[in-house]
Amino acid sequence: MAYEVEMPKFGETMTEGTISKWFKQEGEEVVEGEAIFEVNTDKASLEVEAPASGVLAKILVAEEESAPINEVVAVIAKEGEEIDYQAKAEESNESVSEGEATKESIAGDIDYDICVIGGGPGGYVAAIKAAQLGAKVALVEGDELGGTCLNRGCIPTKAYLKHSELLHELERSAEFGIEIDGYSINWPQMRERKNSVVQKLTQGVGGLLKKKGVDLFKGYGELLADNRVKITGADNEELRARKVIIATGSKPFVPGIPGVDLPGVITSKEALDLEELPESILIIGGGVIGVEMATVFASLDVEVTIVELMEEILPGIDKEVVQILRKNLAKQGINILTDSEVEEINSNNAKLKVQIKTAEGVKPVEVAKVLVAVGRKPNLRGLDELDLEMDNGHLVVDSYLRTSQPDIYAIGDVIGEPLLAHVASAEGIVAAENAVGKEKQMDYTAVPGCIYTIPELASVGLSEAEAVKQGYQVEVGKFPFMASGKALAAGYQEGLVKIVADKEWDQVLGVQIIGPHATELIAEATLAVKMEVTTEILAETIHAHPTLAETIMEAAHDLSGGAIHI
Repeated sequence: MAYEVEMPKFGETMTEGTISKWFKQEGEEVVEGEAIFEVNTDKASLEVEAPASGVLAKILVAEEESAPINEVVAVIAKEGEEIDYQAKAEESNESVSEGEATKESIAGDIDYDICVIGGGPGGYVAAIKAAQLGAKVALVEGDELGGTCLNRGCIPTKAYLKHSELLHELERSAEFGIEIDGYSINWPQMRERKNSVVQKLTQGVGGLLKKKGVDLFKGYGELLADNRVKITGADNEELRARKVIIATGSKPFVPGIPGVDLPGVITSKEALDLEELPESILIIGGGVIGVEMATVFASLDVEVTIVELMEEILPGIDKEVVQILRKNLAKQGINILTDSEVEEINSNNAKLKVQIKTAEGVKPVEVAKVLVAVGRKPNLRGLDELDLEMDNGHLVVDSYLRTSQPDIYAIGDVIGEPLLAHVASAEGIVAAENAVGKEKQMDYTAVPGCIYTIPELASVGLSEAEAVKQGYQVEVGKFPFMASGKALAAGYQEGLVKIVADKEWDQVLGVQIIGPHATELIAEATLAVKMEVTTEILAETIHAHPTLAETIMEAAHDLSGGAIHI
């Protein structure tokens, strides 16, 4: 069976395209999904993929020649198969004329070039990028735009953590000669401010989509065969796209602990929108969500206990920086039980009685609320009909973010670790580019991770333990914030910068930072890891004085002759 390669349509205004380059010549073998020619439009240059594997039997439109959308520009056939090329060209021309009148594609009822299912930080970014590349794009979202990150995760927690920072500064204001005679906490006003921030950003995302010409459908998308998407919700419709990008995200994982369904047992979603502050809260899970929420509640005079199954909080993070953080969390009044497990939750009048198994035995704790923060799981709603390849509960994709069906891409939490909003956004851009015909692989070499506690913690690349495990000859450079002029002037003495390098090549393998504004400082370190910078180059790069960023330079100096200011 022969396959026709058509002039694609990128965007509503495109009527024709010019073939600037053929990557394959007649008689050469082609593989489904590989780029075979490049199209120039009035907006962009785009690569077009082969719709099937076979032999490029005939090129009907030469380089530097133009063709209207949907016209057959080449034919792919099985080896030895004979094709009436002239008949194919005439058939294509007739189809284009009919298509202009009926507004239908010869492929049959194609409504959009790309349909994105899910409007979180991966989905809405993918939709905008695809539109920028000239594609006609639909975005399907059943909840609020921005997904978990904007509405129930990154942004709300950071709004509350700003309150925590201010309270922390107020408590130590006397050190700076500023005496404050008491203050009060207005939780309803804090919650209102958080909601205001979220609302502004959600509206901003909607405005961006509208400006870029993305059609937004409100409802939950169910992916059917032939790239059809059934929408159930405010918009009850069914549409079909040439390509689909799945960005359905994740949802809180709730373990099967007896009593976990009792009133008062909540997830991070409910914790961020409590009507009133509890007197006490027990957090199951000492990961990123757990320690950030603990920081928020402890600053608001809530009695906080963290229960972590592993031997240390923040499993997988460099142990040295974690120990510094744990010490500071304890100073904030947070009780941390590691190597411990919640066995059961019972209702005890207006409170919850939690049975905790520790190394010393079973310990009962009574609290007003229990927050389950043990992780998240992919949201696979609406994907049941298609037999997409799965692994351990998440969708499997290749390095181009294609699923087991080449016209369907997947990004973000639904494809598994790392569950980070900025990774989902980066994946969204790559998937969008590939969906319009490019061949771009996703690069996870330098992914920064940020934890917004007091002090902040951030890391990128390999930790010291990971580098050793991978066989590197490791050397480590450090510089403490207490030796930084800017940090000392601002009243920050806790924490350090730690650089992990390859001893043989002097290459920066990873950086860990715990201290003031660590989540901002990590950007320089991320670029260093991405560009395979040496510690010598990092040390020789002039940093402004006085700045916190000098600590990175000094840590690099520690590896190349010795830090200057220590």
